[in-house]
Amino acid sequence: MSRKLLFVLADGGRVRFVERSPSSGHFVTFEDVDRTQALSQLRTELRASPPARTHASASPRRSAVGQEDYVRPAKEAFMAEVAARAVALVRERKLDGVFLAAPPQLIGPLRAHLDGAAPMAGAIRKDLTKVPDHELGAWLNEAHTSLPLSI
Repeated sequence: MSRKLLFVLADGGRVRFVERSPSSGHFVTFEDVDRTQALSQLRTELRASPPARTHASASPRRSAVGQEDYVRPAKEAFMAEVAARAVALVRERKLDGVFLAAPPQLIGPLRAHLDGAAPMAGAIRKDLTKVPDHELGAWLNEAHTSLPLSI
């Protein structure tokens, strides 16, 4: 008997929640969230206000004072929302676990937010948010059938 998994396909501004259809065996997206517009707006605002500049103590040169990366915390906050929704979906749909697909820099924060809240079935460091449902099998079939729960 195969396990019923929630496949979470995420990037910094978009997430798709995918299941394998019990009748057809195909992967089907049943919910998605797109926050790319909010990230785009944040980037625009950051570009509109360049970092302050300061003089170097040993020369008349001026340098930008470290502009903090406000986009990364926004993406990581989105990963917290994604994890919370994934935990709720696992409970609502009585699923056996979660399989993650996200870019390398986001898989860690997403996994950390899920830690202990939902059984982990595995993960791949790949952005599959734009891959059509009918092509997901090439990436997710093996994950669905061969990985032990709790990787």
